[in-house]
Amino acid sequence: SGKSNILRALNLFFNDQTNHGTRFNFDEDYNFFAPERQRKAKEILVRIDIEIPPSYRRTNGDIIVWEKRWRKEGMVKGDANYHGVRLGQNNRGRETREKVDIPEKSNVHALLRKIEFEYVPAVKDAKYFDDLRGRIYSIIAEVATRTFRTSSTAFEQSIGEHLEDLTGSIDSALGSVTKLALPRDLSHIFEKLDFLSGEQSISLENRGDGIKARHIPLILKFMALKKVSLQVRGGMPASFIWGYEEPENNLEFASAIELADELVDYANEGIAQILLTTHSPAFYDLAEKDDAILMHHVSRQSEVEGTKVSKDNAGLDESLGTLAMIAPRISGVVAQVRAQEKAKSEAADLAQQNRAKIFVEGPSDKIVLQKGLELFFPHCRERLDFETKQRAGHTYVISMLTAWRLIHKYEHQGPKAAGVVDKDAETELNKFNKNGKNTKSSKCFCYPKPDHIAAAINAGFLVPVDLESLYSRQLWQWAHENNYLEERDRSEVFSKEIIKQILKEQEEPNERLNDDWSIFVLNKFKSESKIQCAKYVVAKNDDDCRVELAPFEPLLRDVLSYLGLVEEADAR
Repeated sequence: SGKSNILRALNLFFNDQTNHGTRFNFDEDYNFFAPERQRKAKEILVRIDIEIPPSYRRTNGDIIVWEKRWRKEGMVKGDANYHGVRLGQNNRGRETREKVDIPEKSNVHALLRKIEFEYVPAVKDAKYFDDLRGRIYSIIAEVATRTFRTSSTAFEQSIGEHLEDLTGSIDSALGSVTKLALPRDLSHIFEKLDFLSGEQSISLENRGDGIKARHIPLILKFMALKKVSLQVRGGMPASFIWGYEEPENNLEFASAIELADELVDYANEGIAQILLTTHSPAFYDLAEKDDAILMHHVSRQSEVEGTKVSKDNAGLDESLGTLAMIAPRISGVVAQVRAQEKAKSEAADLAQQNRAKIFVEGPSDKIVLQKGLELFFPHCRERLDFETKQRAGHTYVISMLTAWRLIHKYEHQGPKAAGVVDKDAETELNKFNKNGKNTKSSKCFCYPKPDHIAAAINAGFLVPVDLESLYSRQLWQWAHENNYLEERDRSEVFSKEIIKQILKEQEEPNERLNDDWSIFVLNKFKSESKIQCAKYVVAKNDDDCRVELAPFEPLLRDVLSYLGLVEEADAR
C-alpha cells in the first residue's frame, strides 16, 4: 500500500539511501507508474514539515518546511532548501500559512543538521546486524578516544612481540623499520563483534531471529545515549528519528507486545521519535490507549490514486474486513497478554528474593492477613511476604500466580506462592487450581464463609464472602456509626426467588431479615474506608485482635501448610 515507501523516502531524505545499505538510483527508484508530464523533467520530491521547539518560533515560524528533489543528474538545489512557516487562521477558521525567511544566524540551521534518521528494515538480516555492530565502533571511539587508543596500542605491542622474528627479517631484507599497526578504522572488525548470553555463552549468531530482533532497539538506544553524552556544553542537541519497518517480524505475540511497550517507553523518555509500519495489533492497538501515539491508515485503491493516508479508524475497519469484526476480541487478548507479561516481569523480580509469597487483592487484605500471621503463626512472619497493589483485584492475584508458575516451571524445589481472593472469584480459582502443574509451585485460596453470615446465605441472600465479611457484627456496627458503610443495591443481594416472591406480593421486602445478621445483607463497606477499618482492627490490643481475627486463622493455616511453613497435620 505504500507504508514502506514512506520510511524509504525519509531514509533517502536524510541518508541518501532507500533500502538499508542501498544507494539511491534514479532509474530504479523513480515510480514506474508515474504519469508522463509535458515539458517537465522526471523528478522525485520529498517534503517534510518539522515542528520546532517553542523557543525557536519567534523568528523562524511555527514549522519548517524542508524539501529535497532528485532528477536523473542528481539532487536539485542541495540540502538547504527549507523555509519557515507561520501558521494562522482566516475568518472561516481555515489554516493559513505565511512564509518566513530564516535568518542566516538562526540556530535552526544547526538544529536541522543534527537530525539523525535510523532506518530499520523489515528484513533484519545478517548484513544489517553486521552494519549495526560495526557502527558501535565509531561511538566507542568518540566517547572513549583516549582509553580506546591506549588499549589498541597495547594490543598492537602484544602482537608485535609475537611477530618480532618476521618484522626483524623484513627490516634486514628491506632496510627499513617495520612495525605492526591496527587499521585506523576498526568498524569492519566490530562488524564481527558478538554478544554471548546464557550459562552456555551462546553466540547471538546462533540465536533465533526473534532474539536478534529484540537486540535492535537496545543497540539503537545505546548509540543514541552515547551520542548525547558527546554533546558539548551549549552545543546543539541531536534529534533521533527511527523509521522502524514491521517490528513484529520474527516475534511471537507476547514478545511483540513487550517490544511495543519498550518502544513506547523510549519515545516517552525522549530518546527518539519513532515512526513504524505494522500489520500487528500488538502495535496499532496502542493508539487506542494512548493519545500520544498517532495511528495512520495507509491504503491504495488503484495505480492512479496512489497511496492514501487517513486518521479515520472507520477506514481501517473497512480495510481490515473480517479482522475488524474480531478487533475488540484482539484488543482484549493484547491487553491480557500485556498484563500477563507485566506480571511475569514483576514475579521474576520477586522470585529473586527466594522467599514464599502470598498475593492478595488489595492493601486492606495485606494489613489484616499480615497481622493475623503475627498473632497466630509468629514463627512464619519472617519467612514470607504479602504482595499486592492498590485496587489489584482477583485478576492481579491470578496473573501473579500464573507468572510465578511459569518462572518456577522447572524449579519445583523453589519457594511456593499462594493467592487469597474473594469467593466471587471461585470460578477463576477452581480453573487455576484444577491444573495440577500449577499447584506444584502456586495455588489460590479464597476467604471461607464465616458462621455469622451463614444464616443469611441459607435464607436466600447473596452476601459476598470477602475480607470484610469475616469481621464481627460489632465491628460492622462500629463502622456504621462512623459512616464507613453504605447501602447495598438490594438487587445485588436479594436472590431471584426472593425478588419473585416480593413482586407477587407473597412476601414483604424485609420479611426474611434477622437483626443478628441484617447489617451484613443491607450494607457494604465504602471503598475508601476499607483501609481505615483494617488499620483500626490491627491497632487493637493483641487479645482483642485475636478474637476479631479468629475467622482468618483456618485460612492462614491452610495457606501456610501449602507453602510448607507449618506441618500439614496441623492444617484443618
